[in-house]
Amino acid sequence: MVQSANIFGVEPVTGSTEMRSGFLDYFELEGKPFKIEEGYLSAGTDRFPIVNGIPRFTPDVSYAENFALQWEKYSKLQLDSSNKTTDKYDTILTRTHWPLQFFKGKTVLECGCGGGSDTEVLLSLGCKVVAVDLVAGDVAKKNVRDDPNVQFVQASIINMPFRKKSFDIVFCHRVLQHTPDPEKTLAHILQFVKDDGAVFVHSYANSVFQLFRWKYLLLPLTRRLRPETLHKIIRWYSKPLWHLTNVTNRTRIGRMFNWFFVPFLNYRYCPQYRNMSDEAMLEYAILVTFDALSPRYDSPVKSSAMRSLASAMLKKPFEVVESRTITLLRTRLD
Repeated sequence: MVQSANIFGVEPVTGSTEMRSGFLDYFELEGKPFKIEEGYLSAGTDRFPIVNGIPRFTPDVSYAENFALQWEKYSKLQLDSSNKTTDKYDTILTRTHWPLQFFKGKTVLECGCGGGSDTEVLLSLGCKVVAVDLVAGDVAKKNVRDDPNVQFVQASIINMPFRKKSFDIVFCHRVLQHTPDPEKTLAHILQFVKDDGAVFVHSYANSVFQLFRWKYLLLPLTRRLRPETLHKIIRWYSKPLWHLTNVTNRTRIGRMFNWFFVPFLNYRYCPQYRNMSDEAMLEYAILVTFDALSPRYDSPVKSSAMRSLASAMLKKPFEVVESRTITLLRTRLD
C-alpha cells in the first residue's frame, strides 16, 4: 500500500499547502476518501504532507535518481514552449491518433510527467491534468507556470492513490519500461480509466532492432555508475561524436550504423528540430544520451502482454500498434 508520509519527517511548507480546487475527489486510499487537514491529505489514520501545493505520497527516488539529475540540469530543454518546436505536440497527436477536439474538457491521469513537456501539450489541448511523478513534480509545476488546470502529485505510478475508473484518459508516455515490473504497472494504471474512457500507453519495442542496439549492450555497465559520473563521461565524449554523427546522419546507412554502434543520440538531421541552434541541439543530444544510458530499469513490454492486459481490463475497442522502435496501446475512437 501507499506508505503514510507522516513518518517521513516531511513537514508542509507554510503558504504552500493548498491543492488545486476540483481535484480532491479523484484521490482515494483503499476505498477511503481523502480530506485536507492543516496542510495534509488525510484518509483515516494515514496523512500525507502537501508541499508547494503537491501532495507527497512517497519520498522514494531509489530507482529514479538519474531522472532527478536529468530534470535538474535540463528542466526546460524538451519543452515546446522553450525550444520553439512543436515536437511534443506533434508526437502526441500522431501517436494517440486522436483528433484535437477529443482532448478538450477531458480529465487526464498522466503517469510519469517528468519535466512537464507532455503536460504542457495536454493543457494546451484543453485537458484538466493530474500529473504524477516520483521526482519531478516541482520542476514540472514551474515549467507549466503553475497552470490552474493541473494538479501535480508526488507518487510512484506503481501504486497511485486514486479512485478506480475515475479518469477520462489514462496517459503514460515514455515511462512504462522504466518501472521495476512494467506489466504489473500497466495493470495498475489501466484500472483508473473510466469504462467509456480512453488510454494511451507507450513502450519501447521489444524487438531485435531495439534490443541489439548499443544502449542495451552498455546499460549493464552504465546503470552502475553514479548519475553525475555518467553525465560527465557523456559530456566528455559528446563533441567528437557530435561531429562524427553530423556526417554519418546524412545517409540512411550512416544512421543505421549510429543506431547500432555509436553511443550518442544526435537529432540534428530531424526536420522538427530545424529551428534549434547547434548549441541547443548538442545539449539535447547529451540529455537524450544520458536518458538512454542511465535508467536502473529499461524493460520494453511485449505487445502480446499489452494486448492481453488491455483485453482483460478495457471496455472500449483498442489497438496495439507496433514498429521496430516503439509499441503503442491506444483506444480506438472509430
